Amino acid sequence: MPIRTSWAAIWLIAVFALVYGPRVGHGFVKDDFSWIARSELRSIGHAATVLTGAPSGFFRPIVSLAFAANRPICDLDSRCYGLTNLLLAVACAISIAWLARSLTLPVGATILAAAIWTFNWHGIGMSVMWISGRTALVLVLLSTLAATAFVRRRPWAGAALAFAAMLAKEEAILLPVVLIGWAAIEIGIERRSRQRGEPHDLERAAVDWRSLAGFAGLSIVSEGLYFLLRTRSGAFTPATAPAFYRPSVTLARLADNLPEYIDRSATFATVCVVLFALIARPPFRRLTPSVSRIIRFGACWSAGMLAITVFLPVRSSLYACAPSVGVALAAAALVADSWSSLPVRRQRLTIVAGLALPLCVWPLLSARARNAVREAELSTATIAALRAVAAEHGAGTRVLLRDDRSRKPSFAGAFGTLGHEAADLMVQPPIRVWIDPPPDHADLAGTLRPWHFDAVLVLRDGAIVRER
Repeated sequence: MPIRTSWAAIWLIAVFALVYGPRVGHGFVKDDFSWIARSELRSIGHAATVLTGAPSGFFRPIVSLAFAANRPICDLDSRCYGLTNLLLAVACAISIAWLARSLTLPVGATILAAAIWTFNWHGIGMSVMWISGRTALVLVLLSTLAATAFVRRRPWAGAALAFAAMLAKEEAILLPVVLIGWAAIEIGIERRSRQRGEPHDLERAAVDWRSLAGFAGLSIVSEGLYFLLRTRSGAFTPATAPAFYRPSVTLARLADNLPEYIDRSATFATVCVVLFALIARPPFRRLTPSVSRIIRFGACWSAGMLAITVFLPVRSSLYACAPSVGVALAAAALVADSWSSLPVRRQRLTIVAGLALPLCVWPLLSARARNAVREAELSTATIAALRAVAAEHGAGTRVLLRDDRSRKPSFAGAFGTLGHEAADLMVQPPIRVWIDPPPDHADLAGTLRPWHFDAVLVLRDGAIVRER
């Protein structure tokens, strides 16, 4: 990597760290308590339970192992877990750049692709700020590594990494289909070009039939193994999942969700391309075959990574993290296509503007992170108050958290239906906790609310007040 390009990469990583570094790990929120409590490895034999079970209701053993690896180092220090998420996001950016390079993008364009993904104001911040958001980060890391191995004609490594991505998050189930479908399209285009006598160059980005067949065979085996392990794990199925996780494959659901996810995965990339066009004023010309190939890859990737989540009733910006990789690659390819035709002066002006853009979006990223910080800080303050109650009243104390939903943050926002899990993990001696009014879907917790409480903590004007 040229020295100037290296400095650009270092600059972008530094800005990203400065945006999120001071804001991560201010406390555990919602699913964090469940992941940390149920992913602890107590023995070598217990590792098999983590790999074959579904402690969170989902079959995501790689994520469980990621939390298990944190536990001996971090114990219950939320800051440590948050910094791990930050490092995972940087690793994702590096992996995206490596994939872009494997698809034959120039070095500068690979950094652009990684930066477009990293500074997207939808999804990425959530995956870093919310400790449980590492599910999306692990998915992106493993799936991009799998795609890189596939593009580099390493079917064994590609299939193994794709299988690991499946074990991280459900969206990766279609990853082999995406890669095989894209490669088949490229081979078909190349064959037609030969028949017409047109110049053709598969470069390293297209996969030959032998490599494709090997990957396809290995993927069939890994998909079968995945579903076998999943059926024995007790994980949610489309029929047994809570209503908000139960897919509905209808045109109405597609029409409702698809525009939202296009916005969340593509808006920032579109802004970057439009700014490039305004600043650099590139000449309009036909796309080169190499760039067209990368754009088709990005389209196949984004469609495949949205194919499941777009039919879910629940909508989350985390679901945009993986699809936005394809959009970032396509946007970087469009910029790279006309770069060499630009005068040196415009190239320099565009580089300066590109390096300044993260500073321009910093206030927006910080504002979006602020609510997550306040929610995490409320969780930490509540845990401290519960520990004081437990120390005073002893084991078995029943505590009511009287919520204020008129403003954020709230107890429901900080704990969801996992108030009991939070107390079990963080408070000693053990106590019981209820939130009033009950959070949405509180009936899923399956715990009856008692009539009498030993202590009541009230959320008033954003502060926790003890009534008794």
